[in-house]
Amino acid sequence: MIGYLKGKILDHADGKMLVGVGGEDSAVGYSVSVPQSAAYGGFQRAQSVELFIYTHVREDSLDLYGFLSPSEKELYMTLLSVTGIGPKGAMSILAGAEPLQLIEAITSDDKGFLTSLPGVGKKTAERVVLELADPLRRKMENGTLSALNRGGGTASSQRNAGLGSGATGQAGKNFIVRDARAALLGLGYRDSEISMLLNRIASDSENRIENVESLIRLALRELSGAVK
Repeated sequence: MIGYLKGKILDHADGKMLVGVGGEDSAVGYSVSVPQSAAYGGFQRAQSVELFIYTHVREDSLDLYGFLSPSEKELYMTLLSVTGIGPKGAMSILAGAEPLQLIEAITSDDKGFLTSLPGVGKKTAERVVLELADPLRRKMENGTLSALNRGGGTASSQRNAGLGSGATGQAGKNFIVRDARAALLGLGYRDSEISMLLNRIASDSENRIENVESLIRLALRELSGAVK
């Protein structure tokens, strides 16, 4: 089974990455399905990438699903354990929600949010909550999904490697906002408190936002009442 790939992106479109491995000449290329979320949108051709792979074997095919961190792969495999959710369905769910947002919805019985995700109806949402709420709580407590509390683990470093030190482009700002939001959710802040705040701070040209840490620092100042 293939569990990990590291190489250069030969092509990337519509939720598929063609990853060349085997040195500079990329002797072998693997077609890997990845979530169609913002975390994966900034990767470009010729950029290095490492993916943690879930291999799905069927009688007539072998499909690879890739993730930027072991924790995100673990979350994906946890979704697969739910009756009625297959590899493509689990991938669609991850494309529709940030990992921590999804975990929070499941563990807080937020079926309204879950049914807003692609391919998730009322019955599926009920099964997800029933079958995954307790396992996800345990995995967050025992550290299995700990990287998600740090904004995605290796995902941030991989994306930032292709954005430059300032990450000043719009794509870079989007990634920074995403990771800052995930980190603040992990600290216990509500999405209603932070989403608009983070976007406003990041859009203000007077704020020098060079990385996730600088955005979090400015957001915490406002949340604590230091800035009126």
